[in-house]
Amino acid sequence: MPSKSALTAAAVQSQTPQQLTLINLPELYDLLYDHVDSTGWWPARSDWQIIWGAVLVQNTNWKNVDYALADLAAATAFLPERIRQLTTAQLQQTIRSAGFFVRKAQTIQNLCTYFAQYQDDLGQLRRLPPAQLRRELLALKGVGEETADTIMLYGLSQATFIVDVYARRLFQRLQAPLPKTYQAAQQLLLPQLDPLTLRGLQAFHACIVLFGQQVKTEQAWQASFLSSYRLTKGECEPTWVASEH
Repeated sequence: MPSKSALTAAAVQSQTPQQLTLINLPELYDLLYDHVDSTGWWPARSDWQIIWGAVLVQNTNWKNVDYALADLAAATAFLPERIRQLTTAQLQQTIRSAGFFVRKAQTIQNLCTYFAQYQDDLGQLRRLPPAQLRRELLALKGVGEETADTIMLYGLSQATFIVDVYARRLFQRLQAPLPKTYQAAQQLLLPQLDPLTLRGLQAFHACIVLFGQQVKTEQAWQASFLSSYRLTKGECEPTWVASEH
């Protein structure tokens, strides 16, 4: 088996489009998992750190997030009750290095208010019906679909799929473009991901992002281990259906 850190396979470079191998989503996951090393993805000392990181990473790079998280940890230990004790100005200054700190501070405060309704007990939140949990998160100003699903998948242990730019780019290259809207894309994908466990879904997203960060150009794609594959919707439907719902 090739090393997980290897992102190229010389054997596929000479293959033509007519030689593409059809794969489904679980098979795509297996290929990514076997070739991409996602060990240590999103290191965090607590689930709270993951939740705040999901907000802070919006429209910035992770290096800036690391600085903001270090300052937030020093000021609050990531605990929502301690974040609520900060003034808005104090919170903004604490996360300033993540950029867009005014908006992100408001989003964090909105989340803290929401968590207070559940006594800051993540166990209570995990016991909610997933559809209700997602609906309540999306009702908070500053929490979009990608952020809500990131919080659910990594912070609240809920099975879902994050439709981000890396996923869209990968599926496009696999000749399986996703529907334009987030909801339609997610509704198309989730039923096909039933074989994956929560850990599998977490690893799948991590591998997609890591692959996308390394394979950016058409030349890199053609040299990658995935260039000889095409994604299908399933055994009984050899072409991908990306219609809007």
